[in-house]
Amino acid sequence: MNRLIAERYSLGEIIGSGGMSEVFAAEDTLIGRDVAIKMLRTEMARDVNFRERFRREAQNSGRLNDPSIVAVYDTGETEVDGIMVPFIVMERVHGRTLRDFVRESGPLSPTEAASLLTPVCRALQHSHDAGIIHRDIKPANIMITNSGAVKVMDFGIARALDDSTSAMTQTSAVIGTAQYLSPEQARGKNADARSDLYALGCVLYEAVTGQPPFQGETPFAVAYQHVQETPTPPSEIINLSGQEALNIDAVVLTAMAKNPADRYQSAAEMADDLDRLSRHAVTRAASAHVQETPTALHPAVVPEEREHGGAPRWLGTLAGILTVVALLVGGAFAWDYFDLGAKLGIGSSRELVEVPDVTGQQQAEATTALERAGLHVEVSEEPNPDTPRGTVLRTNPGAGSELQRGTSVTLVVSAGREVTEVPDVRGKTVDEAANILKDVELEIDSSVREEPDEEVPEGHVSEQNPAAGAQLSKGSKVRLTVSTGPEKVRMPDISGMKWDRARTILEDVGLHAQPNWVDDRAEEGTVVGPMNAGEEIKRDEPLTINVSNGMLIAMPDIGRMTAGQAVSALRSAGWQGRADQLRAGETVRTPLITDEGKIADFTPKIGQDLRKDAVVEVRYWKFDLLP
Repeated sequence: MNRLIAERYSLGEIIGSGGMSEVFAAEDTLIGRDVAIKMLRTEMARDVNFRERFRREAQNSGRLNDPSIVAVYDTGETEVDGIMVPFIVMERVHGRTLRDFVRESGPLSPTEAASLLTPVCRALQHSHDAGIIHRDIKPANIMITNSGAVKVMDFGIARALDDSTSAMTQTSAVIGTAQYLSPEQARGKNADARSDLYALGCVLYEAVTGQPPFQGETPFAVAYQHVQETPTPPSEIINLSGQEALNIDAVVLTAMAKNPADRYQSAAEMADDLDRLSRHAVTRAASAHVQETPTALHPAVVPEEREHGGAPRWLGTLAGILTVVALLVGGAFAWDYFDLGAKLGIGSSRELVEVPDVTGQQQAEATTALERAGLHVEVSEEPNPDTPRGTVLRTNPGAGSELQRGTSVTLVVSAGREVTEVPDVRGKTVDEAANILKDVELEIDSSVREEPDEEVPEGHVSEQNPAAGAQLSKGSKVRLTVSTGPEKVRMPDISGMKWDRARTILEDVGLHAQPNWVDDRAEEGTVVGPMNAGEEIKRDEPLTINVSNGMLIAMPDIGRMTAGQAVSALRSAGWQGRADQLRAGETVRTPLITDEGKIADFTPKIGQDLRKDAVVEVRYWKFDLLP
């Protein structure tokens, strides 16, 4: 494609596509960074609902900042075939999805899968703490990078926890992928954070068995199984037994419990069990299973309950699932259906339809409303300094007019205010940027983003959108990204830990360290020395950590011993030197014949540090009556 959008992003080849969008490899020419750009399909961009969903994806993803979540850098719109198409600029991730990884390399062992999905749990906990439910966790949305890191992608149908009453949420509450759909979502009920954990349980199941927990010829058949059926324990598919089988079965089936109250109650809780599973330790779910009942993982069949009207409850469930499937199958094709009906002339050409009132709506939303009413739309722009560009001023004929289906209606849209050129405010403070923008009748968008930057000083503008030189209506807002200086992380407390464990903890927070092996009494491989725990350190800054080589011992008391006794005492204390490393110095006179040949004094002194291979200096008594 190789075209420039937003005057800074050079589009390359398509690297991914879905039902509503395409993903392009791209370069941010402003800072020379490889990025990925997700762009709404042109046919979808005409529908306000798809545009709103796309906007919500950018909004939800932009609120999250976690190393295991694909980062969103920027958003905007670009014109394609006369239509303003929204796009999202994201972190470019090189690797394979978990779906492709399992298909190409085969199922993972339970410990491998647990280790791989633990970061996903932590990412979901971060998302849930921010009030956002993903609602579409599946192997295709989990990326394994070439460096082995794990990234969660696509918050396209995520919703905020406090947004359950909105019309859009009610419409899309059942959207998801049928094979990973929680029972409550299959019934058309509201999802919560535990719905994501159910989906992750399905993902774990597929990662270790190579197949999803439920399969069917239709989405309905799969959704029905999520509500009514119990999956075959994964251990039976991969032929595990004993504690290993109990561990994987307990984690998967706890996450996939039909009742959300019986699942893990937080992603952090599930992450803890996955960490235990990855270390072959007994999981909490398995412990609870053993303590409660030997058949807890295979729920008893309960009598079928009936609603107040006497009908079996499964009929209500069936109705909910049918609604889900209708939206899963039909929702994505709603626009094509209406468009095809108009093209084929379905309905009488003599049928009269009323022109809806679309005044004040955005052009795309108004166009959709008119076309769904069976009218053909033509667009005309009209300058209007008091109405934002793209807003509908009126229709011709006007609202309420009755026309034959298929008649053309002119949509009169505001051309907006007078345009001005966006100045370059990068490198300026926020106050300086505000004054510069004010001079050309532009404003700073209130949603100023803060991001670390290795080059731009703290408090200064590092990025702006639109870019300098772009044409913008006067009174419009410019989004700024302000530098917080070089990215920093807090130094974790690793003192006294084994080096391998300490290195893992440091890498988890983005710190890379090298060991400096030092003489110390601590066990070999133990971190020693001051660590400055809690101190803020630049991410990726090289660190040197002192690690004990275990070569120091405390000098024992060898006074008044013979050489042989001294060597034995030293060896008992951990000394590894040769007998000839007990080096004799000048003798010390003694009037006591019983002290003859025994050690009078020695170096190091009692309790001082002694290397295990070091020379010990000694002086012996020599009997002599003369002064």
